[in-house]
Amino acid sequence: MVHEREQWGNDCWGHLNEVADVAPVVATLNGLPEGFRQARRAMLEMLALRPTSRVLEAGCGPGTALPDLLEIIGPEGHITGIDPTASLVEIARQRASEMKARQVDYRVGDIRNLEFTDGSFDATFCDKILLHVGPVSQAVAEMVRVTRHGGRVGAVEWYSQGMMVNAADYSLTRKIMDGSAPVATYNPNVALELERLFTEAGLREVSAASFLAESFQFSPSLKAILTRRAQQAVELGAVERGDADRWLDELIERDAQQRFYWAALVRYAVGMKP
Repeated sequence: MVHEREQWGNDCWGHLNEVADVAPVVATLNGLPEGFRQARRAMLEMLALRPTSRVLEAGCGPGTALPDLLEIIGPEGHITGIDPTASLVEIARQRASEMKARQVDYRVGDIRNLEFTDGSFDATFCDKILLHVGPVSQAVAEMVRVTRHGGRVGAVEWYSQGMMVNAADYSLTRKIMDGSAPVATYNPNVALELERLFTEAGLREVSAASFLAESFQFSPSLKAILTRRAQQAVELGAVERGDADRWLDELIERDAQQRFYWAALVRYAVGMKP
């Protein structure tokens, strides 16, 4: 089913063209805990890519996945990436240029309306995209459409609503997580539904796996993510500003004492187009 454009939706990640400086966004994406990359690399392996493969990354951001792709796709293959944020596409192009990757083409585009003919690619994937846009069924359907018969479609998503943080006040942590949920991500449960989404899109031989992304350091990326969640919880009236600040201060203190811990579930799914 094709959805009308007015039914499309997204969270704050869909409005980055309105942001003057995306450097903090890029730093956050590039500095995520290693578990995210482990899930992506496992997903790429399941795509059965070859040195001559044509692969599409639907939602390439600043080209974070490029180093992993280049390990698989040789000079005879081709990598295409699309993203709705023009500034991120430009950064991805710069990254490809610095890596002397001539078999790469980054362009502005939307995962829900891919401007490619049917069966253009041997494999198509997205990485932390489906939780930010809707309808998810439209995005998955487009990835399936542009993949050739016998090719594979993959996705990596994380369950941000289930983040684990070892703050002393558990109830406050849940108030911040649950209180920010209405605006934090567009599809908070999509990581838990990948198998169903892929099966309903007509993919066969769907397989999935889970990884634990964890960190014992309150890294800049995690500070950005958790500070934003605390701010959203305050804005929605779920917690008071003082309580949010106290929560963040405790995490900083725990980090200084080497007592910090954060974890989240990251999942991937891959299916074959019959």
